[in-house]
Amino acid sequence: MTHIPGLETIRGLVGEPPAEIKVPYKLMRTEHTCQQGWNACHIAVIPYCYKCKHPLIWHQPPHEEGHGDELFTCPNCGRVWVRGEGWK
Repeated sequence: MTHIPGLETIRGLVGEPPAEIKVPYKLMRTEHTCQQGWNACHIAVIPYCYKCKHPLIWHQPPHEEGHGDELFTCPNCGRVWVRGEGWK
């Protein structure tokens, strides 16, 4: 049996990810549903920056004044994840 630390499941990207990444509403809704299920099993779902492997800062609600459509930001590299297709 192979044991892999959780953060090591994040594989490096080829090239540089964009500074702004759009997240479709359906994907965010699916993530939230999965998060509730995992949390019920005492497992935390923590989004990490794929590039830096740092935990992201959540913006709740995602439409706060001064933050536009931001959902998450990386405190290390400054990338931002914003509302993409399907958000009202």
